[in-house]
Amino acid sequence: MSPSSFDFIVVGAGSAGSVMANRLSANGRYTVLVLEQGQKDKSPLLVMPKGFGAVLAGDTYVSRYSVIREDSSTNKEVWLRGKTLGGSSSVNGMIWLRPQPVQLKALSAAGGEHWNWEHMQPYFDELDGKGTDNGIIPVTRHHNQYSITRAFIDASVTAGLPHLTQATELGKEGSGYLHFNIDTKGKRYSASKAFLTPLKKRDTVRIETDIQVNKLLFEDQQATAVLCLRNGEHITYTAKREIILCAGTLESPQILQRSGIGPAALLQSLNIPVVYANPNVGGNLREHLLLGLGFTVRAKSDSENQQYAGLPLLRNLIRYAITRGGPMAQSPCHAAAFVRSTAQLEIPDIQILFSPFSRENNGFSSTPGISITGYPIYPQSTGRIAISSATPGAMPLIEPNYLSHAQDRQNSIAAVRYIRNIATQPTLACKLLEEMPQTLSAQTDEEILELYRNSGQPGYHATGTCAMGHDASHSVIDGRTKIHGVNRVRVVDCSIFPQMLCSVTNASIMAIAMRAADIILEDQ
Repeated sequence: MSPSSFDFIVVGAGSAGSVMANRLSANGRYTVLVLEQGQKDKSPLLVMPKGFGAVLAGDTYVSRYSVIREDSSTNKEVWLRGKTLGGSSSVNGMIWLRPQPVQLKALSAAGGEHWNWEHMQPYFDELDGKGTDNGIIPVTRHHNQYSITRAFIDASVTAGLPHLTQATELGKEGSGYLHFNIDTKGKRYSASKAFLTPLKKRDTVRIETDIQVNKLLFEDQQATAVLCLRNGEHITYTAKREIILCAGTLESPQILQRSGIGPAALLQSLNIPVVYANPNVGGNLREHLLLGLGFTVRAKSDSENQQYAGLPLLRNLIRYAITRGGPMAQSPCHAAAFVRSTAQLEIPDIQILFSPFSRENNGFSSTPGISITGYPIYPQSTGRIAISSATPGAMPLIEPNYLSHAQDRQNSIAAVRYIRNIATQPTLACKLLEEMPQTLSAQTDEEILELYRNSGQPGYHATGTCAMGHDASHSVIDGRTKIHGVNRVRVVDCSIFPQMLCSVTNASIMAIAMRAADIILEDQ
């Protein structure tokens, strides 16, 4: 293998990039280079499920992006993304949810019938073993559940929702225990673990970490190489076949813009030569805006608020080290409800998450409590991301434009009212004392919206900035993931979703990357 020339160059070793590297190299015919800005995923905190809280508090394995919130004067927002092998799959909340089959109609309408559920279901089944621990990604449920978690599910059923029991049912209308990409030994199972670890035995794959991609190089509208930076040194890698951007919703459009593909006015203002003018690069940004309501509880045993400091934390760490069980082996969210805002809808458009702890002032509440979080699953509000400089690493301009669409405002209000309805059902109400004052004062529609604006948090599920579509008038890539207007470069990550496909994105993008890899191989 030449040290600087490869058949395929994969930019980003996150959920999509890990899959892409694995599948493109599987037949042994092609050489693959993977370029990852972060470092290797060696910390035990990346393996212990509850360790992600400490990971997100630091800068070693996450990138931080400042966000412009014109709708809020008090909420200074920062978006976090995984910066290590496995990307955000190595630092996220591990919730495993498939998209609803009908929602893939948006993808097939944009890219062709080869993206519909009939074509995609085999990839999901291979990926998660039909929602079991027998797939490429093992999917499990927490073993030790709190009684108050079951009370939340029972209350949701009393409120009129069906009871969901299987992992593959989650996302349909109903309520049930969540499932997670946590293996039977209590360890996070990231995309890196599933798809990159097996590559150690393949001499046709090279993974470079701690390297930043500056831009793509073109000759006559054909991508030929990737220009990178490492410790101040410029490095160029040549692609003999294709370059696949898997850098994520926030980084892939920035790389394209620095490469001369994007809004012409933006590129010209930064003195970047225009390779192909496409105003859609960086547009169509969609993100979830979450709002959690805290409730105090009667029994201290129903809350984890005191489990993560002092002696309780030490006991939990020892328990995890010995048994791989206990709170440290769990995700922060334990159960969910999926709700239709109107009876006319085919699928739920609101998600409610239950967590056995409550927070205040950026920490756990001093009194025992739980939290119930709600948000619209399919946001219609769209924002944008744009580079602020031709220099890689410069903070981009991110405008999420939350709640600018009337449907998002209506669904956000409905989510809060549904949470309160669940909390009043007898099976849960008997365990609660009261809603915490931070949210209790918001009762009118406008007060609830103001609460979302000033206290809402991002879901870290941003999509859409390199959206799939038929032509460059409304999109960035075509149905075979090729970028409009240029050759030999594709995008495969959450940025290609024309609409949000699911309430969480990890399972969706891994299955889509599996399908995309097959498409790329078909095209060779």
